Amino acid sequence: MKKRLVTILFVLSCLFSATAQQDFFFTQQTFSRGNINPAGVGNTGDVDLFLFGRLQWLGVDNAPHTVLFNATNYFQKIQSGIGLTVSHDAIGIGHSTTEVKGEYSYQIDLNPRWILSMGVSAGIFLGIYDPMANTLENEGERKHIDLPTEKEQVLSPDFNIGFELNSMNWTFGVSCTHIQNNKSTSYSSDRHFYGYAIRTQKINTNWDLMIDLGYMNRNKVHLVDLGLLAFYHRLFWGGMSWRPDLVNGCNPSYLSAMLGFEYQIFRFGYVYECGLGSNSTLPSNTHEVILSIRIPKSKSTPKID
Repeated sequence: MKKRLVTILFVLSCLFSATAQQDFFFTQQTFSRGNINPAGVGNTGDVDLFLFGRLQWLGVDNAPHTVLFNATNYFQKIQSGIGLTVSHDAIGIGHSTTEVKGEYSYQIDLNPRWILSMGVSAGIFLGIYDPMANTLENEGERKHIDLPTEKEQVLSPDFNIGFELNSMNWTFGVSCTHIQNNKSTSYSSDRHFYGYAIRTQKINTNWDLMIDLGYMNRNKVHLVDLGLLAFYHRLFWGGMSWRPDLVNGCNPSYLSAMLGFEYQIFRFGYVYECGLGSNSTLPSNTHEVILSIRIPKSKSTPKID
């Protein structure tokens, strides 16, 4: 069974390499939005350090995994947020991407309640494909896959743009990533379009509620993210998220359960995700974690949390 899974992973990786790149999508993206929207950089007013990790199909050799780190800061004198993101995405056997990008947002106080942020980011995208990174149960299967037989590395620039509107209870955002690419390749992605609305509501002295609606479009993919989180004393949280593709009757889709807690300046979150529909035949043991540190700045920084 294990060998069959390795073979499936190899074939999926090869098919992915032959078609297109697509952004990875974190279930807990609402806690740090700079990766999909540079306008989200610096909107807390603090120094934020985030580490995201995602591991699919735990226990299967060479299963896809993603690591992302970003650091953001806000500078009140110039009304600007600045961030740095480093990410590595191992899609499957022999295929990975690495990106380093800087992010900048300029923020305008529209009135005492609303802040408008405009952001841009630029970076370098490195795609690597090594078809000999692993062996198949039957090496004769390679001849049926029309792909390069030598290791390939492609370095390309990457640019993103976005806008975000914030109040104490609402966040609205729109963005476009990889704006320079008309078409996707094995080593770089075409344009992605994002939109989201996040509502936080205080229920009583103990409980707060967060509702988020997200949307991502790339070519013929129309992905929606519906999430609900409940916070207890802003220390513990838990909730659910459903992420369907609107094409083909919401098949496939993903269902996630989320848990997390905060202690002083530290935050930890965990997600267990399973596939539904056509994805239900794949191993249902995908895990996602976040670790973050928020370093408070001067109390005179009038930013929105």
